[in-house]
Amino acid sequence: MSATRTPWRPEDGAALAERARRHWDLGTAPAVLLRLGTNASYRIGDVVVRVAPRDHPPAAAERELRLARFLERRGVPAVRPVALAQPARIDGHSVTAWEWVSHDPASVVGGRAFGALLRGFHDATEDYDGPLPGWPQAALIGGRIAGLRVNPALTGDEVDRLRRRLDELLAAIGEDADGHLPIHGDAHPGNVIVGPDGPLLLDFDLVCRGPRPWDLAPAALHARRYGGSPAWFAALREGYGPPVRGDEELYVGLRELASAVWLLAAETADDPAGRSAEADVRLRAFDGEPDPPTWGAR
Repeated sequence: MSATRTPWRPEDGAALAERARRHWDLGTAPAVLLRLGTNASYRIGDVVVRVAPRDHPPAAAERELRLARFLERRGVPAVRPVALAQPARIDGHSVTAWEWVSHDPASVVGGRAFGALLRGFHDATEDYDGPLPGWPQAALIGGRIAGLRVNPALTGDEVDRLRRRLDELLAAIGEDADGHLPIHGDAHPGNVIVGPDGPLLLDFDLVCRGPRPWDLAPAALHARRYGGSPAWFAALREGYGPPVRGDEELYVGLRELASAVWLLAAETADDPAGRSAEADVRLRAFDGEPDPPTWGAR
């Protein structure tokens, strides 16, 4: 697990998407950038090409595709993989192809509908027996915090504060943290599109077996730190139904820490601008300030 994160450059993702077009003979429509996140996603005609980071193994892409096909058989509203021989391996990257669904990118799924969608995913996968990795967050967050010690833009005290917060949360969660049921791993409104027939779940690259409160934590954090509506999250809870366990708040705290460390890990020591303003904002959430500023994208 890497302690640093190298953001995509649009030109690199576009070149790989063009190679995927030729590999699968996807026609002549231009590759249109959809999103640069962990993956680089491009639309080519009626196909969405998703290019994984170079260290993303083919077996992980195969797990995503297998789960997506399972969800299709169970009738769970989710994006569908295209009937092609995939994943493809292009210049060391795993590349997958998904059906394009017409939607308004500005449309945000309602809280109740999102909760019902997430509960449907959880219920449908109760008996899923496909291979999935274990929940990686404790080790991943810890590794990224350790990697921050080499960045001169952060002080030792700041890194120590983050490490103490992680230790406190993990001690409170206890040994049951890993769980054993499938979870989406990154369930937030940005990973749902609202198509003509309703909301669809997407982005399965972090699916694993773990604690189901982790799937509710991103939406709670959206209301707490990113300026999201508390009423939207309350509607999500209604749509989801009874809580699966009583320690959800601990996982919201862990997600908060993960989101801060994820951004800090992308701060490069040789950046002439130094530490970003967004990094300062996120660090303030851990220094005891009762009402730190709203988080935003960097």
